[in-house]
Amino acid sequence: MLTQSSTSQTLKLSPGEHWHSFEQLRTAGVNALNKVTPGTVGTLQTKNGQYRLLTETDFQHLVGLAGDVERLQQGLNVVIRAVRVVQNHPEDTDTLALLVETVTMLGKLPNVLPTRSTFPPLELENIAVEPDDEVTLDPAQIQRPLG
Repeated sequence: MLTQSSTSQTLKLSPGEHWHSFEQLRTAGVNALNKVTPGTVGTLQTKNGQYRLLTETDFQHLVGLAGDVERLQQGLNVVIRAVRVVQNHPEDTDTLALLVETVTMLGKLPNVLPTRSTFPPLELENIAVEPDDEVTLDPAQIQRPLG
């Protein structure tokens, strides 16, 4: 479910914990991940590259910002095209009206970022499950290690 969050909230991320190997993170367990708090970014260095760990709240905020940037880029592209049409046909009142309408429409877009408050339900993939294995798909029954 998408909810709206105000853009007045700024995203201030600062460097947090650094793990020099996946083994170091794995042996530290869930206590290591508890150090990745809202506003901090954990860093995991592996042989294959460097990875950043964020809280879900920070990640969703970044997703919202990226969506807002894409929306603004598309809106500005439409305005630029409308301006070019007006440059080519300056006496045409319909073209000028289209430019005004386009700029007005862009200005009326909501000033909020979309964020996801929940996840879609888990679905079992087409894989064989041993009868003795316990498989929990209901999100309400899954214990969250980080509360």
